[in-house]
Amino acid sequence: MAPKILLIQLRQLGDILLTTPCLREIRRAWPEAHISFMTHPMGRLILKDNPYLDQHIVYDPKASWRQEWQLLRQLRAGAFDMVLDFMYNPRSALYARITGAPRRLAFPSRRSLFFTETVPQGGKVEYIVSEKFRYLTHLGLKPESPALDLPWFPADAHRTDLWSTEEPRFAEAPLRIVLSPTHRRAERQWPLDRFARLADRLSLEWGATVIWIWGPGEKEFVEGIQARCLQPSLLAPATSFRELAALIARSDLFIGNSNGPSHVAVAVDTPSMQIHGPTYAATWCPLSTRHHAVQACAQSDTLASLGRGPIDLISEEELWQALSSLRKPVEVGAAARRRLGERRAWQGPFTSEQGDRS
Repeated sequence: MAPKILLIQLRQLGDILLTTPCLREIRRAWPEAHISFMTHPMGRLILKDNPYLDQHIVYDPKASWRQEWQLLRQLRAGAFDMVLDFMYNPRSALYARITGAPRRLAFPSRRSLFFTETVPQGGKVEYIVSEKFRYLTHLGLKPESPALDLPWFPADAHRTDLWSTEEPRFAEAPLRIVLSPTHRRAERQWPLDRFARLADRLSLEWGATVIWIWGPGEKEFVEGIQARCLQPSLLAPATSFRELAALIARSDLFIGNSNGPSHVAVAVDTPSMQIHGPTYAATWCPLSTRHHAVQACAQSDTLASLGRGPIDLISEEELWQALSSLRKPVEVGAAARRRLGERRAWQGPFTSEQGDRS
C-alpha cells in the first residue's frame, strides 16, 4: 500500500519554499505515495500548482474553536503513515501528535515526546535544504537535488509583459539587476544609503538598469531609498508573489538582504548575491556558482561569531568586491537572454509526464 505522508512547515514563506525540495525528492523516491503538506494560509502562494503534492492542509491562526476542532478531526482521519514536522514548535508538534501516525519525525527539541523518532542533526552550519534532507536520509532516501520549486506560468508573466511595453528602459536593458533592500527585521537590513550608492555604481560602472522590488506595505519605504540615487533607476510595478517570481526570472542578477525574494531568486535560478549580518549565509544561501553571499565577520576564526556580526559591518567596497566575481557570468547570461528571448514559464526538474501531476 502506498504510504500517506504529511509534511508540516507552518510558516514563513521562505521556510515553506525551502521545504519544497523534500516534496519533490519524496515523490521521486516513492512515486505512488500520497503526500500532504500543512501550512499557514500563506502557503498557498508557494504550493499552488506544485506537481508533487496531493493535498494542501491549511490551518487558520484566527480559526474559531469549532474550526480548530474540525481541523484536528481532519488530521486524525488522515490515517497518515508518517509525519515529518520541520517546525516542531508547540502548535506543529500538537498537530503531528494528533494524527496518531506510527512514525512522527522531528529534530531534537523540548517537544520530543510528541514524536516517535528524533532525526540526528549534523552539528555543523549547512544549507537549510540539506538540513531538511536529513529527515529523508533518516528514512533511507537519497535526495538528489536541492532545487526549490515555485511554479509560475505565462499568466504570471503578464504583468511584466505589460510593464515592458510601458517602460522601454526595462524592455531594452542590456543588463537588468534587481535590488531588494527590505527585511521585516531591521537588524537584517543593510543600510539604505549604501543600497542607493550601490545602485548608482551598478548603473555607472556596469551599465545596468536597476529595478527596485517591493512587497505589500513597502512601496513608500523603497521609493525613499530610490530617491537617494543620483542615477536613474526603476521601481517595479505591484506584483503578486508568482508575478514577482516571473519578474526576477526575467532579470539577470538579484542583490538583496536574506529575505523572501532572495529565496525566490534561487527558486527561479536567477544569479543572486545575498547580504547577511546576524544570520549564517551558509544556512540560507546555497552558495553555488550562481548564488553567492557576503557575510559580516566572514573572516572570523571562531564559528560562534561567524555570521553573527552587525550587518552594517559589511562595507560597500566589500560587497562590490564580492560582486566582481559574478560580473562576467551575469553579463554572459544577459547576452543569452537578449539572444534567446524572455523566459516564459517555470520548468521543474522532473519530466513533463511527472510534471502533469495535480
